[in-house]
Amino acid sequence: MMIKFLPHGKGSGQKAARYLLNSKDHTGKVRSNVEVLRGDPQEVGELIDTLNFEHRYTSGVIAWAPDDKPTDDQIEAVLDSFQDTALASLDPGRYDWTVVRHDEPNGGVHIHIVGAMVDLKTGKSLNIAPPRWQNLFGPWCNLWN
Repeated sequence: MMIKFLPHGKGSGQKAARYLLNSKDHTGKVRSNVEVLRGDPQEVGELIDTLNFEHRYTSGVIAWAPDDKPTDDQIEAVLDSFQDTALASLDPGRYDWTVVRHDEPNGGVHIHIVGAMVDLKTGKSLNIAPPRWQNLFGPWCNLWN
């Protein structure tokens, strides 16, 4: 398993949601499965588009190689742990995010995470992947591996 956060975050939230739900990847290859695991991609996209921050959303991927073959229970455990790590101590009513699973034809599994960069209670910016995010998520990923 690996994790990375992408340099996206300034563009359209609705465009990001369409990408998450698309049956094809960015190269045009057909995905064998697209499944929303948490949140509502369209709702998150709409919220993102209302924000006036320069960086309006965080986009990340947790990926497993074809040989890893994670079970649904393992994926859920990783997502629970990710949520506890990235959004520690925040009540779920304070953030809006979505998690979408993409199964690749070769057997790889990609979990895409898109979160609005706003604390819904305070209206202030909320960044789950701040500079040097590798210092937190590198050891977290190693723990799961």
